Amino acid sequence: MSSGPEFVTSEEPALALLQQLGYYHLPGAALAAERPDITQVVLPQRLRAAIARLNPLLDATNQQKAFDQLTSVAAASLMETNQRVWELLRGDTLTLKQTLASGEVAFVPVRFLDYATPATNEFLAISQLKFHGKHGNSIPDVVVYVNGLPLGVLECKASGANNAWGSAYSDLEFYQRNSERLFHYNQLCAGIWGIGARYGAIGTPQPFYSHYRAPDDEPELLALLGGKIPTAQDKLLYYLFQPERLLDLVRHFVLFELDEGRIIKKLPRYQQVRAVNKTIAKLQAHQQGGVVWHTQGSGKSLTMAYLARKLQAPEYGFDNPTVLVLTDRKDLDQQITTTFQNVGFKSVQQASSVRHLERLLRNDYGGIITTTLQKFQQADKDATDETDTTNGAGNPTDPDDTFDDSIAPILPRPVLTSQLIEGNNLVTIEKELVAGKWVEVSRTEIELVPLSKKQNIYVLVDEAHRSHYGFLAAFMRTVLPHAKFVAFTGTPISKEDKSTLAEFYGDQYLDVYTIVESVVDGATVPLLYDAGIARLDVKKAELDAEFEVKFGHESEEKKGKLKDAALLKYQLSTERVTEIAKHLLTHFRDKIYKDEYKALLVCSGRRAALQYQQVIEQLRQAGFHDFTTKVVVSMGSPKSDPLAEEQMERLNWNKDNPHDPKPLLATPAEEIKAVTEDFKLPFGNEAELDQSGTRKKYDNTAILIVSDMLLTGYDAPIAGCLYLDKPLKAHNLLQAIARVNRTYKSKAAGYIVDYSGITQHLIQALEIFSGDVRPDDILKNLNEEIPQLELNHAKLLAFCKPLKANKGYQREGFIDECIQFIEPLHRRDEFKALLKSFNKSVNIVLPNQAAMKYQGDFKLFNEIKVRARNTYPDDEELKISKDESKMLQQLINEHLLAAGVQNLLEEPVSIIDREKFKQEILNASPGTKMLKMRNQLKHVIKLGMDRNPDFYKPLAQRLEELLKEYEAQRLDQAQLLLAFSELADTVSNENQEGNAEGFHTESQIAVFNSMKTIFDGQATAATHELFELVSGELEIVGWRDKGEVRNTIESKIRKLLSATMERPAAKEKAKELVEILRKN
Repeated sequence: MSSGPEFVTSEEPALALLQQLGYYHLPGAALAAERPDITQVVLPQRLRAAIARLNPLLDATNQQKAFDQLTSVAAASLMETNQRVWELLRGDTLTLKQTLASGEVAFVPVRFLDYATPATNEFLAISQLKFHGKHGNSIPDVVVYVNGLPLGVLECKASGANNAWGSAYSDLEFYQRNSERLFHYNQLCAGIWGIGARYGAIGTPQPFYSHYRAPDDEPELLALLGGKIPTAQDKLLYYLFQPERLLDLVRHFVLFELDEGRIIKKLPRYQQVRAVNKTIAKLQAHQQGGVVWHTQGSGKSLTMAYLARKLQAPEYGFDNPTVLVLTDRKDLDQQITTTFQNVGFKSVQQASSVRHLERLLRNDYGGIITTTLQKFQQADKDATDETDTTNGAGNPTDPDDTFDDSIAPILPRPVLTSQLIEGNNLVTIEKELVAGKWVEVSRTEIELVPLSKKQNIYVLVDEAHRSHYGFLAAFMRTVLPHAKFVAFTGTPISKEDKSTLAEFYGDQYLDVYTIVESVVDGATVPLLYDAGIARLDVKKAELDAEFEVKFGHESEEKKGKLKDAALLKYQLSTERVTEIAKHLLTHFRDKIYKDEYKALLVCSGRRAALQYQQVIEQLRQAGFHDFTTKVVVSMGSPKSDPLAEEQMERLNWNKDNPHDPKPLLATPAEEIKAVTEDFKLPFGNEAELDQSGTRKKYDNTAILIVSDMLLTGYDAPIAGCLYLDKPLKAHNLLQAIARVNRTYKSKAAGYIVDYSGITQHLIQALEIFSGDVRPDDILKNLNEEIPQLELNHAKLLAFCKPLKANKGYQREGFIDECIQFIEPLHRRDEFKALLKSFNKSVNIVLPNQAAMKYQGDFKLFNEIKVRARNTYPDDEELKISKDESKMLQQLINEHLLAAGVQNLLEEPVSIIDREKFKQEILNASPGTKMLKMRNQLKHVIKLGMDRNPDFYKPLAQRLEELLKEYEAQRLDQAQLLLAFSELADTVSNENQEGNAEGFHTESQIAVFNSMKTIFDGQATAATHELFELVSGELEIVGWRDKGEVRNTIESKIRKLLSATMERPAAKEKAKELVEILRKN
């Protein structure tokens, strides 16, 4: 290891940098004296010394109690154990009763880590330390110990290694399964390979491991590296493992979130750490907050939770503050409250009324309060959420909602509502349009009384732009005169609000994390806008001509109203809605559902949503589709809202007539939460329950039909497409399209299908942001992917240009030659990357006809990949994942209409399966045959060496000799193939001799093959005797994990072998045989 590329390019530089950062490096062997047993994961002497050093008030008895508490944590799962350990490590949870030197008895808090003075702790980087495991020992490349506790595990790979990250993750995941106790204390796992690095928590799936992006010019890091430009590995180690930062992460940035009944451990992304620490620094230095612009889907809610945790930490001097989390919507208030509770804030108070809010703010003990902006503005102090209409559900008096085909299309008189601060009063003014002018018709005033004059109130405002910065600034200064404000936004601030930003929050953003950065990091997926969809626009000329015939005699004001009404009537016409419904259902079936994603349909008002649902249901009954759709809109009071009245009548009818129910207009209010949460579940058997046994595991709702609800703050990663038939603008548009940018499994992009013409609105929306965002940062036109497909195809053809065979006329020859051409690893890596880009483009562009001309090459190059997997079985990146396989097979079956690449999930054909392998290479050229047989033999021998070493060692030596003879030209290709065939026969007959002697299990055959090297002619009897000796131990459940049982087996085998071998050799062979038994 010490001279290999993994050590030279990754492990050695990592250890050097860790030492520069303040770690002391020890090789694992150096701990033999203080750690004689590899089952130990804690370094007990060092932990005891740290407890004594950090807790001088505790006597020896209590120090031992503290040690026992930490090292004997037990729970039902690794995750629960890890959480309990973290709670102890974080501090403030364990106190012990202690008699002090003064004679006073006190409860003394216990510290295992010193967060205030990092240098007081002991930081070790231990390389190649061996840990006992269920299936062989685990040997991580580097384990980071702090005060004798294994807080971090680093797995190193060579910077040029094939599939370096995949291999590193695989090892980390294996260690967690194999040596679980090591991860009881773990706070950080990382895979590093020089040019790359990723980190995550225990149990984190591979796609959710994160990069740590940082600039190249950090002065301290450059100094540590002697001026060398830092690699990705250097940055990760510096920003996460530098002692002060590591302790900061452990204390403030570890979250355990309750999600669908199970606990998930989460670590922060780099932008979350950056934003929180910048905010804390500014609040400390200037007593002023600011605005954090982190794009939609990048984890703003968790960033707010991290910030709240730091604000409450005593070491930052905020004096047990009150943290007020403010949203402008009731549903978002509930969502943020749930998020804070789910990540461990036990005392989150949700203000139910103005009076309740006043009472909570007067509490001098701090805490976290969540509420809506509208709570401050209610004249009735006892008004509760039942009367709070800030749920984004639409306006019951919106003409879109109340339009009725049966009455004349006359719109209600437009009303303009505005609010302003006059003195200490909140003034609400309503104006109506009369004769072309806005005329004030009503004015109400509410006296604003300061709710709290405390100095340490910190207000976290979610999406403050929706409430207008200027008004919010004046309003909040009145009711909370000493509060400090931090606003979080997923979209940039408009030009008109930037002056207020400078006055209220500071003249610059606190931190920025853009859409482009988010997509590059894989935190969100790109959004593709389908501009090729016919929007069924109004035929303006024909409409104008017909309009003049019927209404030319009316006044200009009335004609304007009539035109608006006519446009609305057209938008809701059955013909238009039916055509759009057919198009979107076809698109959903062909593009979205095939990848098992779902969709949202956004309509102009509740009436439109209900009409779409009616038409879609009629199409379902007619056999056009078989998808389940649900309407999620809000209803007002039945007294004033005709739709709500009709819904209530149907609900009452259904209660009284359960055997003859009427279809509801929309999802009942009490079911909306369940429907929207269940929508996030995958398709499947809805009768099946999840692990908790309390909630269904699958949900078959394919499309949610909405108007205003769910367009902000609703996270459903399974949503892959947004169908828009509503002219959204500005922030509302940017918020809405971000509903489909969340990552989910193999999701490559989110799709926006536009029936309303948002392109111009998007450009206008971005113009207000002073160049902070460009249109193509938000949406990319789907048609732009077609040239990208052409480019990716051209690159693949250019790569294959050196090949002599013609892919059109000599297909088999081309495949054969290509497989040989990619034998060098660098060429194979290039081929895999080019094919991945080509496949991705094909998937994005389909079902557009522009992709059809590539179907032949799509099949050809993916078949080459499948065959190459058989030729190079050790290349894990050639293995086709389940998601890839499903995508490729569906593309072939549904779009390419040909029997193309088949059996993509099958493992490569093994040389052991002689008939299949013979068929596999039957038509291959001699060169390809040689490659396949050589690599298959290497692969099989490599796997066999671990479980049956005495059988495979001579075969490995023979293979090496054959290759050397071929290279020296002492064997020609035909002779080499013949020799390979003989070796293959030997491999295929591995069990033959053992079977003949009466051995049938893998363990019996492996032991028999090993005994043949010792007992010449007596191996059969010796093998039977060995199994008789240890039969009792082998029947013990879990004997492989019990050291005492393994020692007994080894002792018995050693005595058996001592009759034939010298004692040292017998001891070594006995250990080897125990390993063979354990692995078979």
